[in-house]
Amino acid sequence: MDEKVEALDRVWVLVCKGDSCSQKGNPEKIRVALKQATRELPAKSVKVSYVSCLGMCGEGPNVLVCRGGKAFKRCSTADCPTIMDEVRKSAGRTDS
Repeated sequence: MDEKVEALDRVWVLVCKGDSCSQKGNPEKIRVALKQATRELPAKSVKVSYVSCLGMCGEGPNVLVCRGGKAFKRCSTADCPTIMDEVRKSAGRTDS
């Protein structure tokens, strides 16, 4: 695998901290509670992080759980086609 790409076998828990979610609830308390709950799991197997928006503003506060994937490092706009190939593959689409 290219040194700029790393396969990740980790569960990501993304807590939306956007304006709408913050107005409708308390993302900070949700994140803290989730971080405490994940302490029982092996180190580095789960990462709880904030994101600015998950695109589900009317339903917030929102949390997205996703697993694995590839991390692209030291990116520039020149890497976008390669990243989009991975996005299409992950979305089940191979057409360009």
